[in-house]
Amino acid sequence: MKIKKLLTPVCCSLLIAATCVQQSCSEKIDDSALYTFVGEMMIDHFTNDTATYSDYLVLLDQVHPSKKSPSTMRALLAARGNYTCFAPTNEAIRHHLDSLLVIGEVSSTDIHQVPDSVAESIVFNSIIENGDNPAFATTDFVEGALTTTNMNDRYVNISYGNDSTGATLIFVNTNSIIIEKDIEVENGYIHTIDKVLSPSTATLADLIETTENLTFFGDLLKLTGLESKLLAYKDYDYEDNEKAGAIGTNVNGGSGWNGTFPEHRYFGFTAFVETDSVFAEKGINNIEDLKNYIKENAYYDENTSYGDDYYNPNNAIYQFVAYHLLPERLIWNRLVIYSNEKGFYSGSPNDGTKFGVNVWEYYETMDPNRRSIKITGIRNGKKINRLSRYNMLSYREISPAPIEGVNINANNGQFDNNAMNGYYYPIDDILLWTEDVPTRVLNERMRYDVSSLLPEMMTNNHRHHRTQAWYYTPDYFTSKNGGSGAIPIMSEETDFAYLSNYQNEGSQGTWTNFQMDEFNIRGIYDFVLRLPPVPYTGTYEIRYGVNANNNRGMGQIYIGTNPNNLPAVGIPIDLRLTGSSSMINWASDSSLGTDEAIEDKDKAMRHNGYMKGPKYFYPANNVSGRDCEICLRKVIFTGQLEAGKTYYVRFKSVLESSSTQFFFDYLEFVPKSVYNGDEPEDKW
Repeated sequence: MKIKKLLTPVCCSLLIAATCVQQSCSEKIDDSALYTFVGEMMIDHFTNDTATYSDYLVLLDQVHPSKKSPSTMRALLAARGNYTCFAPTNEAIRHHLDSLLVIGEVSSTDIHQVPDSVAESIVFNSIIENGDNPAFATTDFVEGALTTTNMNDRYVNISYGNDSTGATLIFVNTNSIIIEKDIEVENGYIHTIDKVLSPSTATLADLIETTENLTFFGDLLKLTGLESKLLAYKDYDYEDNEKAGAIGTNVNGGSGWNGTFPEHRYFGFTAFVETDSVFAEKGINNIEDLKNYIKENAYYDENTSYGDDYYNPNNAIYQFVAYHLLPERLIWNRLVIYSNEKGFYSGSPNDGTKFGVNVWEYYETMDPNRRSIKITGIRNGKKINRLSRYNMLSYREISPAPIEGVNINANNGQFDNNAMNGYYYPIDDILLWTEDVPTRVLNERMRYDVSSLLPEMMTNNHRHHRTQAWYYTPDYFTSKNGGSGAIPIMSEETDFAYLSNYQNEGSQGTWTNFQMDEFNIRGIYDFVLRLPPVPYTGTYEIRYGVNANNNRGMGQIYIGTNPNNLPAVGIPIDLRLTGSSSMINWASDSSLGTDEAIEDKDKAMRHNGYMKGPKYFYPANNVSGRDCEICLRKVIFTGQLEAGKTYYVRFKSVLESSSTQFFFDYLEFVPKSVYNGDEPEDKW
């Protein structure tokens, strides 16, 4: 069967512009593989069709859900729950065993002699346990990874194509095709596939280095030694912690939320990679060509070397490669977060196909000079280091963008981009730290959801994943055993919980949060957070996003460069103070009436160190953050910050109560050119 990649109606609206130019949508959808629901459990369906699934049933009888469980996967799939199963046919399993026999991973293709490790790989990679959330039907699929990992803790990637007759095909992990879809059973959905799901066990560097159209970038990883920085996968010591996988409900006492401590602590990476053809289009065919290109276009300081000591972090080639790498595993669907920004209350899927404004995220790269990239989600794709202009009434982007940015592709066509410990994404231009990046692209108000500052949140699929709380031990975000070190210090008395209202994305909820999530911290808390880098040396404001209510407490803030000895800044912040407090004196724009009165109120609030919330997000009941009395911003620091230097912030409770909450949602870093520039700062 000849297969040609295309865009289906499912994916037409969300794929990148470059793809849309080259490919066209097809209205021809093959409904013949749809299965009619008949009221059976998943295991019943397999048992009733042994001609298709008998080998899979043998493996389900052999495999246990965990090493501690006496039951089998057969029993699990016979029970109530929500499961998504990509079930391989007998032919698919036999073909897979034949391939393993060739490379010596099995000694026999007899299904009854399959080693436990092989059986577990086949079964765990085929099943997603959706928990309290519905199983995935094909109508829930979007281009990229499904948002819940499988039982092997790996993401399942979805892409689309068509066969020679024009019938739509759904690809799973690039190579498998769904041949019977949406078999609805009492405990989920079955999608029958023609090949066993066997995701790559290569590290991200190995996967890049062995991909046919990425040979030059693969050579650069080896040349700089940065391939060795992309090896970490799992903190095995963490799993010896008695709290790993345990239930948590405000560990130090008091009422709280049901949740769990993570069972695992994975490490991951993301790479944005130029293909060989992109390098060739720029006349870059060898290392000397690349050096010359960097000399002409990059914005590095005088300490940068262009010699052949490529392992040296001051070397231009090293910095070039490191700027392409992120210390976290990012799936395509969450390179940026679509949540409750203006115009997203439209009942649309969480894929950015329907929204009113751009969305964006800032990520610190693995460049030792602490350089960041900005990823912007626009209607027709995702761009790196895009500079946009906006209509200040609607906040829609005005075309053309002053700086277009580097386009990110969701996948690499026929080549797998899903490594054991991360993803790579092909890009369509050379990614450089140019002069425009710090002085124009990042010379703006940079708003960070706090969870974006913690690489483990994304790598371990916690951010925007579930509605109950995650709890974290004091060492989860440290640098121990390869961790990020984003929270180097946390006291044992700190109850560090993450809450997500992911289920309400795209509909009006009641959470007055940026991006519908928060850290809600209790106990006599005391913790230190590493701050993101600033793009250039200058004067900045740091603002803290407030969500005030009577359940909150008071905390002292400290900011500096030594995490063990940070100076206090200002007086303790009281999170119980709503806008009606005389210390804040908030009033809605509608009640003030005139632009002059609104500006006067903004100035009076800033005099007290407060600002209204952003107009950009609509936290509840179609009311923007600016019109929400408890959604405020507090200026917690004003002063000089140096590019490349590492700063920390400490939050310490000043109350004796362990039940009061410290709300932690977002931070803003705002250069003086924005908050005190020639043009007033916008209200978004």
